[in-house]
Amino acid sequence: MLSATFPQREAEQLMRILLEDLFDIDLKRQLMEPELRIEEFQYAQLKTAVERLLAGEPVQYVTGVAHFGDLLIKVSPSVLIPRPETEEMVQRICTTLPKEKPIRIWDIGTGSGCIAIALAKHFAEAEVFAFDVSEAALATARENAERNAAKVHFVLDDVLHPQSEILFQPVDWVVSDPPYVCDSERAAMESNVLDWEPQNALFVPDDDPLLFYRQILTLAKNQLTPEGQVWFEINERMGEEMLLLCREMGFAEVEILTDFAEKQRFCRACNQKS
Repeated sequence: MLSATFPQREAEQLMRILLEDLFDIDLKRQLMEPELRIEEFQYAQLKTAVERLLAGEPVQYVTGVAHFGDLLIKVSPSVLIPRPETEEMVQRICTTLPKEKPIRIWDIGTGSGCIAIALAKHFAEAEVFAFDVSEAALATARENAERNAAKVHFVLDDVLHPQSEILFQPVDWVVSDPPYVCDSERAAMESNVLDWEPQNALFVPDDDPLLFYRQILTLAKNQLTPEGQVWFEINERMGEEMLLLCREMGFAEVEILTDFAEKQRFCRACNQKS
């Protein structure tokens, strides 16, 4: 059924994902048992899952989970599906920043909680705070922290109108993957993103595309410790604008980094030069 709608390779990959994430049948077993049989109730569940895929629903929403590094993250239409680029940013943070001393980390716009949870797992002594404007997203994030045995403090707050006292206290690292897709870019996006994923976590107005970055940088500049850093995932078209914004706001060292696809995808801003 899938191969009638999707390219053969993609159809095979989707079926592998369904078997693994719905029934815990991993790729090794799938390859070793080409005539693999499933139970009748599993077949009915698989049939429903395939129908949802054919209707355009993302496979992660169909299975209810997404893989993020070593983590298994629950997802639903209340949160964005974690992207490989976001996972790459977290990996860069984990290999760049010192692990030795206790630190305070903010994850602003946490969504599913994937960034905060991954950082809390890696920096075990850190105090991690994750903020989001959506209570539904925070409910999912809390569940993900519990299922991945991560200690994260979740806070309901709107970064554009901050109320939490935590956002006015010292912080060592600030990390964020805020909304950064311009409204004018909607036409170029896939329907399985536009029709299913939360719009408020994706889009910003064309006349102020750096809205969230500016506000987060304002909070960070006031609260960062001397050696503090800010890490962002950014719109690939906004690298130069982000560089200029960070410098205008007084950050001593700013770097735009490319992702695995060689797109300008990350921004690192430091309070002082290293």
